[in-house]
Amino acid sequence: MGGHGYSGWWGHMGGPKHRGVVTYQLSPKGTHNFFRRTSSQLGYILPGVFLFWAVTHYGKKRHEWLNSKAGHAAQHDH
Repeated sequence: MGGHGYSGWWGHMGGPKHRGVVTYQLSPKGTHNFFRRTSSQLGYILPGVFLFWAVTHYGKKRHEWLNSKAGHAAQHDH
């Protein structure tokens, strides 16, 4: 079998130290800040989301109607 013996557990392998590794951590207040900041932006976000939903809803209903028997009859009447 190969190997040179036990080299350590994950994160403690005994090799050279890494340089330039940056770690980040959320503070306990991080989730509170996230919800506070998000809720303050809802007035800017919701109108666009509603407009997108309304246009998509209208387009789907119109598409269904145009592909129905009534829609075909209405298109070929003019």
